[in-house]
Amino acid sequence: MDFEKRRILHVVDEKIIRYFVSVCEHLDISYTILGGTLLGAVRHKGFIPWDDDVDFGLPRPDYNKLVRYLIKNNSTKYEFKNFKNSEIKTYFSRIESKSISIIDQSAEKKDSRYAWIDIFPLDGMPNNKILRKIHQFNLLRIRMLLQYSQFSKIVNVNLTERPIFERVLIGLGKFIKPDRFLNTEYYNWKLDVCLQRYTFANSDYVVNFMGAYKFKEMFPKSFYENLIDYKFESLQLKAPQEANKILFQMYGANFMQPPSDMIKNKHFTKIIINDKDLVN
Repeated sequence: MDFEKRRILHVVDEKIIRYFVSVCEHLDISYTILGGTLLGAVRHKGFIPWDDDVDFGLPRPDYNKLVRYLIKNNSTKYEFKNFKNSEIKTYFSRIESKSISIIDQSAEKKDSRYAWIDIFPLDGMPNNKILRKIHQFNLLRIRMLLQYSQFSKIVNVNLTERPIFERVLIGLGKFIKPDRFLNTEYYNWKLDVCLQRYTFANSDYVVNFMGAYKFKEMFPKSFYENLIDYKFESLQLKAPQEANKILFQMYGANFMQPPSDMIKNKHFTKIIINDKDLVN
C-alpha cells in the first residue's frame, strides 16, 4: 500500500469535503459523517490512514434538495454524479475530483474512478416492528438484484471476511453472471421508490441502507437531531453525539482497534496521480 499517494489522495478528499460543506451551508441543509469517516474522526481525528473515500449522510428531504441543486449547478472542478444525471451505476451520489484516479481491483472487472466522496440518503423506516421487518426484507431483495445487475463491476469477490450467506450469493453470481440479463437502471429507480415509502419526518428510526453495513446502520432518528462538531484533519465536521453507540453497533466492541490487513485494503486499490502539481 502506497501511503504517500494515499496521503495526497486525502489532501484532495479534504478539498472535496470543503466544497460539499459549503454547498450544504448555502442550501441550509443538514449533513453528518458516516461509517468509516465517523470511525476515522473518533479513532484518528481524521482519515483512516488506509481509507480511500469519505462518507456523508443527509436526511432524505435534504438529500433530494442537494441532488436537485447539484444536477442543475454542477461544478467543473468537483463533478457531482448521481444515477439520474450520469453514467454512475451506484444508487447513492458522489462528488469527484479528476486530479486523482483510483483503480478498484476487488471485482471481476477492474473499475476506474476519480477521487470522490460518497453522499447517502438517510431514509425513514416503519414505526411498526412487523412492517419494519417486511420493509427490510423488500429493500434487501431489491438491493441484491441491483448488486447482481452490475455484479462483475462492483461486487467485491476477493474479500474473504464475509458472512457465509454473502459468500454463497457471490459464488452463485460468479456462476450465473446475472449482469447479462438484469437491468441496473430499472432496479435503481425501483429502489428509489421503495426507500422513500416511509418519510423521514414521520419515522422513529432511519437507515443509511446503501451503506456497506445495511441495517447495522439503522438508528433512532433522534441520533441525527443532536449533531456536534468532530475534529477531522483541519476541519470540524458534524456527526451524532452518540457516535460511540453507532460505532459499537456497526463495528463491534473493539472498534478502536485497527482491523485485519484484508479489511485495510478490501478494495485492492491502486492510486494514480493525474495532476502532477500535487506531488510538488
